[in-house]
Amino acid sequence: MTKGPHTLKKKSKNTPVGVFMATTVIVFFCTIAAASSIGFVPYYIDGSTPPPITTSGTEDLALTDLPQLGDIMIVDNRPAREATVAATTYPVRILISSIDINLPVQNPKTTDIDALYALLVNGPARYPTSAKLGEKGNVVIFGHSSHLAVVRNKMYKAFNTIPEAQKGDTITITGANGTDYIYEVVSVVQADINDGTTIPLATDGKTLTLVTCDTLMAKSARYILTAEFVGTN
Repeated sequence: MTKGPHTLKKKSKNTPVGVFMATTVIVFFCTIAAASSIGFVPYYIDGSTPPPITTSGTEDLALTDLPQLGDIMIVDNRPAREATVAATTYPVRILISSIDINLPVQNPKTTDIDALYALLVNGPARYPTSAKLGEKGNVVIFGHSSHLAVVRNKMYKAFNTIPEAQKGDTITITGANGTDYIYEVVSVVQADINDGTTIPLATDGKTLTLVTCDTLMAKSARYILTAEFVGTN
């Protein structure tokens, strides 16, 4: 039979654009919801922020956080012999020829005051959250001072001569990687743990701070030596 002018056309099977877009949006948000539930969504999509990556301390260190100038995990103070040690930049020795200081430096993993105090019987120590050698920030090393004749352990007298340091004196800190980091003394000041004095851990450059007791004053008195990084050997 001949088709007439009003013959019906077959319906198109193409999906309307609106339906396609709606389906795409639904699938997208379902995918985001699923990824978010297992932590795969970047912070810039779901509005969350990633946890901070912390290497060194950024807050100031209060004098009260240091022991009254053990048996805890420390970095080997002997010359580096293993790749895992050699790759770090922990200080392992301090040399200040002008004031006759040449001592090993310990690197405790705890900030517990009592544990740090016990550790000082073996010599000066780096404060755990302060910077490491080669990093931007402040390397804080503290040690005992004592002028009592009955004290025979020389580590209790480790920093006796800190008050004698002069501006411009050279300090050499040997790292676990075998590199010598050279600092120059900027100042030596007196402070007290009760006067609110703090030591900045975050600095614009590479700083070294040495802290010890002022044995001629009150038990709370301290000497704080500040030095700036000048290069390596």
